[in-house]
Amino acid sequence: MERDTNENSLKQLNSYIDILLHQKPVRPSRVKFYLKKQNPQEHHFETVDISLGHKDIVGALQSILTSCNLSTEYVDKLPKPSTPQKQQIRKRNSTNFSDWSEDLDNSFHNGPKTHQKSDDTFKSWLRKHSTQAEELSKLTKPVREEIARLQSILCSELDLEDLIWACGWGTSHFRGCLQSFHTLVTHHSKEMKSLRKRTVIFGNESGVSLQGHVILNSAEVRHNWLDLIRNLERYDTHLKHIPALQAAVSRSLCDITITQRLFRPELLAEAYGSHLRNLTTSLGNYRSRNKFPESWPECLDKFQLVVEGNPGPLMLSPSGQFITPSSCPISLLVSFITDNMDEARARLDQYKIALEEEKHVIANCIDKFGLSALSKDDNVTPAQMTSCCNRLLENEEFLKPDINDARIYVTHYYSLISDGEMCIPWNWK
Repeated sequence: MERDTNENSLKQLNSYIDILLHQKPVRPSRVKFYLKKQNPQEHHFETVDISLGHKDIVGALQSILTSCNLSTEYVDKLPKPSTPQKQQIRKRNSTNFSDWSEDLDNSFHNGPKTHQKSDDTFKSWLRKHSTQAEELSKLTKPVREEIARLQSILCSELDLEDLIWACGWGTSHFRGCLQSFHTLVTHHSKEMKSLRKRTVIFGNESGVSLQGHVILNSAEVRHNWLDLIRNLERYDTHLKHIPALQAAVSRSLCDITITQRLFRPELLAEAYGSHLRNLTTSLGNYRSRNKFPESWPECLDKFQLVVEGNPGPLMLSPSGQFITPSSCPISLLVSFITDNMDEARARLDQYKIALEEEKHVIANCIDKFGLSALSKDDNVTPAQMTSCCNRLLENEEFLKPDINDARIYVTHYYSLISDGEMCIPWNWK
């Protein structure tokens, strides 16, 4: 009983912490844990009731540790969260943690992280931080090597297509998840056979993606992972319905191409299916009373439509995709497509060219500077990344000594991550 209670409470606690990290409103609640008494002579458990009502992560951690009679010395030294500065939020795989929450994660897992004002020049910033970046990179190299080793072992043992980290936490957390997953594989080898030829992703949700990838919430315990893996057949049922649902939306909107937004986290099949059903119903109701504009071509298969959840935007993406929430009134969607059809054509054509240029210039930079890695944030467009890389190449002579063998992540601000990775703005000076 104690074990089941602890697992359920831990899941609730993880969810509570995740909500706080994303700065969403929380409802006060309580969780119960059974902890072994500190007296080694006693083998009984004591009940600990923890109140979950704080609106900030630091206060929540202090309350949790105090309830368990654990030291709060380290947490007491952490800064209280302030209003997040959007320009310094690192949105890896759309994980929207504010600066202080990312600092908190890295403090627990990897050590300090250094931010710098965006008005610095790249050269001056490198002078201050390149040596430290190299030292941090060397210091955390064993962790990265252990991650690579565990990934290789697990992919081989389970015959996986790939094993991916996509939740935005530090490398130490990734290693911890891999170790836990390896333990699960060791004790439940029979159930793990269903993962054969699959890609497993550690993310912020649990389920099966549109690509058939198995997504495990990195904040959950092993027992929850096992439940999902045991029920993969049920999740796959939702996935099988997706092509028919996409076809229904496409037919209802002049054969427009239904696709997903570029550079975003994996979508779960179950939720996406619900979005498609909602839009199909709305389109059916609209077409029973209205006709599409005469200015439209007979077929819209050259255009792309992305269907998202209700909080999503109605917009034209930089790559030329129409993006709509499933709850969008169809009259508004039709009007938006009509007004932006020419711009969508132009962006689609430009994007294809920009994507090829980006691939070429990234490869060139990695080769010229001898970089260990060069990647970018999802909200950095191919044109912006190409501009950034071209300016790096133009300044190769004086930049190369400071970034040789470095790992660079192109985003919208300067930051030195605790594992030695250097974040730089795409429009660096």
